[in-house]
Amino acid sequence: MLTNKYEELFRENVIMTMDHLKLATGRPRESILRDLKRIGYYSSYNERGKFYTLDSIPEFNSLGLWNYQNAYFSIRRTLLDSIEYLVGESNAGYTHNELRLILGIEIQNSLYLLTILGKIVRRQVGGQYVYFGKDIVDEQWEKRSAMIVEPIIRKTAKINNTQSQPNIDPTVVIEILVAVLRGHETVLEAHNYLYQEGYTVTVHQVTKVFQHYNIGKKNSPAQK
Repeated sequence: MLTNKYEELFRENVIMTMDHLKLATGRPRESILRDLKRIGYYSSYNERGKFYTLDSIPEFNSLGLWNYQNAYFSIRRTLLDSIEYLVGESNAGYTHNELRLILGIEIQNSLYLLTILGKIVRRQVGGQYVYFGKDIVDEQWEKRSAMIVEPIIRKTAKINNTQSQPNIDPTVVIEILVAVLRGHETVLEAHNYLYQEGYTVTVHQVTKVFQHYNIGKKNSPAQK
């Protein structure tokens, strides 16, 4: 009966805070946590685990992430474990901004801690810091160098040509470049991937970014 009560509560609310749960069940925090552990639950990796949901509710994306309103959850449960996994499984590492975009929250302190603990490695590539998996640093670094350094050189060479700069929100540009880094190296592949992940990006925007960075063309960074 108690399990049914929780299932009913989360069916109506999807996510709940401990205060909401205590009010709805009339039970103390310790009892609620025991109940949730028996049923199976996730706590959010943002807001210090403020939000709760049942194991059966999240629809995790291909990266093992799911968010509902302002609550963010990971199949790996903690923010540190999620960052370590994402960096270690990435094709060419991630910058702070790329990870922040993927995870939806500020992660600077977590990146610093993981670096200090030796869980991930930070290197400078093309004027920016990139985080790599500790066991595949060189492989990821080579791929990131091919994709990041050369576009920066091309932008410098064309700095006086204002028409060469994509007139797109920088956040959207990052979303598209992240898709390319994950192996979606054609316009349609990148667009379809971003659409499935819930991003509002048009084919025209993807095309402009691909053209600007020469992605998908012979000898482009994405092909090396």
